[in-house]
Amino acid sequence: MASKDVVIVGGGVMGCASALRLAQAGLSVTVLERSVPGAEASSAAAGILGPAVEAHHGHGEGHPHPGRRPAQDTLLTLGLRSRELHASLARELRDDHGIDVGFRRCGVMRVAVREDERSALATHAALLRGRALVDAIDGDEARRREPALGPAVLEAIDLPEEAQLDPPSLLDALAIAAERAGVHFRTATVHGVLVENDRAHGVRLDGETLGADHVVVAAGSWTSLVPGLRLDAARVHPVRGQILTTRTRPPVFRRVVFGAGGYVVTRPDGRVLCGSTEERVGFAREVTFAGLARIVELATTLAPRLADAPAEEHWSSFRPGTADDLPLVGPAGPEGLWLASGHYRNGILLAPITAELVRDAILGEPLPEEAAAIDPRRFLA
Repeated sequence: MASKDVVIVGGGVMGCASALRLAQAGLSVTVLERSVPGAEASSAAAGILGPAVEAHHGHGEGHPHPGRRPAQDTLLTLGLRSRELHASLARELRDDHGIDVGFRRCGVMRVAVREDERSALATHAALLRGRALVDAIDGDEARRREPALGPAVLEAIDLPEEAQLDPPSLLDALAIAAERAGVHFRTATVHGVLVENDRAHGVRLDGETLGADHVVVAAGSWTSLVPGLRLDAARVHPVRGQILTTRTRPPVFRRVVFGAGGYVVTRPDGRVLCGSTEERVGFAREVTFAGLARIVELATTLAPRLADAPAEEHWSSFRPGTADDLPLVGPAGPEGLWLASGHYRNGILLAPITAELVRDAILGEPLPEEAAAIDPRRFLA
């Protein structure tokens, strides 16, 4: 049984980013993926790097431990830091590997389209002041800045520091960079984590075992299904999201626009991603008429001209939700066993900081204060 320093279960954005940083730190790394890197939720995401706009989603309505910082504040702190890491990661991938991942600081606008949303918008703006640039504006000013906005928009907050990127390009770039750094990618199904004397020492595959000093489980919505983890299946659960795409000329918006229960993401070439649903339907992958109808309604409320745009593609993917809406990043009980999962709506956003936290934890380096709030041991059986 040959031994590797680190085996990572899952080749999505968490697995690939963590593998890259661990290999750059001098560790031997193998990534195990059932399909190809990024085949699941990572490459199907919209690519919004919006920690400030996501701060209004009310994370932390679960049951955080006493004394833990509010979940919303934890995610905002980690998200703001990770968004800036994305800027440097994009430069690294472009300069060292010649791959443009589409990072651009386009800004995000969150709009209110109903009277009862005005107070929530004001609360959101107040939450962000002192932490991020935020400009509260009326509907007319919002339409001046984004002329395609519909008449339903009453007020808005403009967040100019927010960004976006292209997730498939990011996944390709991370996998290529990781391979060049010495990471070995292997197609395999993991049947369990091997634990003996309260220490992980590898994984069980079809007909063989693969030894490792450390095992990192980054299996997204399937994390709880990996045998050998002391994690109840309900702790990480799939949340289906459906997305519909179109294309306009000229591009419909310059910014990412949130509102009416969803978002519209416009790429510089005019491609438009409209989403997304949040459905707790297990691992049912279907794209539904009801889901698409809801997306069309919200998209055309935000941008009425999209009513005449051609429908191009649609898909669904599973976000890994958790019981308290916080990720699971860090030690997972037995020595040498780690988790990097449960990032829900913020997987692409939080990938760079998660990779650094995983690397530093394995190397025994000091971790930031926020790491305590996302320690997986809060949920272990």
